[in-house]
Amino acid sequence: MAALPPIRSNPYNQQMQGVYGEFGSGAGLRAFYLQSAIPPAALDRISLISDIKGSERWPIRDLFQRDVDDERVTGSLLPYLQDVEKIKFFNPLTLTVLPMDAERATVLRQMPKVVDRTVEEDGARWRSLERERFYRVRWVEGHHEWAQLEWNDEHSRLVAIDGQHRLSALKRFAADEAAGRVHQHFMQWRIPVVVVSFRAHGDREEPPSVLDVVRSIFVYINTQAQTVNEARAILLSDESINAVCTQELLQKSHENDNRTPAERDTRIVPLLLYDWRGEERKGKRIVPPAAIKTVEEIHNWFAEYVFDDDFGEKQETALRIDPSHPLKKTFHDESLTYADSKLVRARFRETVLSALSHLFEHFVPYRDYAAGLRAIEQDFCTGSRGDLGRHAFDELRFGASHGIDSIRAQVKSELLVIEGRVEELRRHCLRKPLDEDIGMRGVIWAFGTLPAWLGHPDWLTYAQWFTAALNQVYEAGWIDLEPKARKYRDLLRHVAEDHHGDVVNYRLQHAGRALGAYVALLVAAYGAPWPEAWGGNRAPFQEETLDELRATVMRGYRKEVRPLLREEFPNGGKELTDAVNTEAQKRARRQIRRFEKLLREASGTTGG
Repeated sequence: MAALPPIRSNPYNQQMQGVYGEFGSGAGLRAFYLQSAIPPAALDRISLISDIKGSERWPIRDLFQRDVDDERVTGSLLPYLQDVEKIKFFNPLTLTVLPMDAERATVLRQMPKVVDRTVEEDGARWRSLERERFYRVRWVEGHHEWAQLEWNDEHSRLVAIDGQHRLSALKRFAADEAAGRVHQHFMQWRIPVVVVSFRAHGDREEPPSVLDVVRSIFVYINTQAQTVNEARAILLSDESINAVCTQELLQKSHENDNRTPAERDTRIVPLLLYDWRGEERKGKRIVPPAAIKTVEEIHNWFAEYVFDDDFGEKQETALRIDPSHPLKKTFHDESLTYADSKLVRARFRETVLSALSHLFEHFVPYRDYAAGLRAIEQDFCTGSRGDLGRHAFDELRFGASHGIDSIRAQVKSELLVIEGRVEELRRHCLRKPLDEDIGMRGVIWAFGTLPAWLGHPDWLTYAQWFTAALNQVYEAGWIDLEPKARKYRDLLRHVAEDHHGDVVNYRLQHAGRALGAYVALLVAAYGAPWPEAWGGNRAPFQEETLDELRATVMRGYRKEVRPLLREEFPNGGKELTDAVNTEAQKRARRQIRRFEKLLREASGTTGG
């Protein structure tokens, strides 16, 4: 009996022909790619990242997928493709192959190792880079133009990581058979694509995660070409300590809200409180209705108040980087590698994160707002309406909820009701000026500045002291610009509002000489006496901070009294200026003296 011919086993059921290429190495990785062109019929094999189950819940730092702006696709890109009078050309879609966990239909956590091998096949010598079972890129040795990508679509997904709006428009055009001859012509196109991946290079000790790899591709594409918006740049950066710390603060809420309601730590502020996604439509920011702080604002808190500039002395001190710490060299070199960024994350979690979290979780208006959001979620996600409520809250929190097409109208209606409840809660909990950026800028400036005057105490112990005093300040009415506020509102004149009732000194750099200084002085008074173990000296702190506040109030009164005195001194000049200074100084001195008296009383009341 004749022997059967050998049967060659091929684990891959999808294929793409093209040209192989690679780039130099960096961060312990080397990029390789296949450049090709595909017919529109093959677009079905390419996914948007948003199509992947669970992608909306990926960690903060892996938010590289852009939300598809359907209005932009419908109003701009699709008409461009359909217009027979316009010449068509666009850059290649950038794709990658994501290894998947087939059982859970989710992205594999760790990137499988690349096997580099050379084989003889059909008389040709092939070189291949293979992640076995998932995909491989191979080419005829010496002929990079004869290359192919093969993948198994049960274990891998071919996804777009750049050009998602173009891909969405192309997919819609390909599905529009009613477009007639225009559609027939389109189906003859060859659409340029580049499929990119990475492999470990040099002495890299551990393989990157799948999302690390994709994020790296996305970041470098969008920093070398069209830059992502500022919020996304902060969320994606591994090269800025302030950005990394911003990610970790947001990730704490993100991780908690990804748990089931029964498993959540209800003390942690809800993710809803942050505009953590940085979504834009037609270039305009879309802030979710429950969000009260943006990614950029939190990053600015670190960069301006808590740490100052990356690799600066204040940042190094705040993170407790002593000479023996592995990050000491990073601060000396002023350069953050991927490995260093992991150390920064760990160090931030060990030191400052618990302190900032305590402040957000226990400062009365934030605590009450967070508790209110949790209560609304409980109301809408239990009982007979629980299914609709859960989908609505997923859309509110993560920007998407999969598998709800049949009930989308009902979910949208539920979402509108929830948004109304959230707006009512927000008005109740966040009184002026804490309903605007100026309010927390004042609080965070004080929080970030006082440790230097207190001998840099343990962060969590300090935060507990600070927040307890801050809550006394808040509940006594010191930070209140509501129309009915009477007790201390006059002390905020030219500190946080002018004589017309308009908010002033609201910019980031203003806090240290206005509301931040005001809050810091009050916290120091209500928190007196300072714990002896901390060290520090209250007298020079109070003197220096009061001087800043006095100068700010003086500038405000100059603006207030000048129009009042102009009629009395119609010739203007030095005579008017001297009169303005005299009157402004008198009013400023009266306001600051009253403030100092009340500070002494507050300090005495608390035992100082």
